[in-house]
Amino acid sequence: MRVRSLLSRCTVVVLAATAALWPAVPAAAANLPLDRCYDLAPPQNIDDQPWAAPGNRQTVWPTPVGIRDRDVLRVSAQGKIRIDHWGTQKSIAGEWPPGGSGWPAPDALRYALIAKVSDGSVLVLKNGLSYGPGRWFPVGTDSGCILYFSAGPNPRVTFSFNDPNLGDNGGGASVRVSQWWDEG
Repeated sequence: MRVRSLLSRCTVVVLAATAALWPAVPAAAANLPLDRCYDLAPPQNIDDQPWAAPGNRQTVWPTPVGIRDRDVLRVSAQGKIRIDHWGTQKSIAGEWPPGGSGWPAPDALRYALIAKVSDGSVLVLKNGLSYGPGRWFPVGTDSGCILYFSAGPNPRVTFSFNDPNLGDNGGGASVRVSQWWDEG
């Protein structure tokens, strides 16, 4: 017990010394789009009003400014989808377990709001995974920061739900996208 206490105290001292001696992050780093997203700084673009992503189809994000290489997106959404003709309701946050084989986004929670890019790729910082063009990634009610890497002109972001049968769905999500880009 005494060794554990001594080890804990030493750890606290080492961490405090490291924090005091570690060089400060340059002010310019706080200006990077990803840092501004993490800090929840005002985005350069945010949807004026939430827009509807119906539960029974794929919906392209109606961005007025497009997206460029290294833009950072953060999606917030709310709503429920009906997943069958009998009225079963599910949160767009999704539910365990992840979809698995046969679901649009196998690693995303079932019935969650998902998205894909038409060109390029995204790095979803929430799960640390990269998704190429046409590959669905998890969004849910708060996507966290998503870093976009361009591979072509006029990329689109499309939203849907992680359900292998959209045809019997209803309801949907009210979606709002925030966007940060390099100001340099």
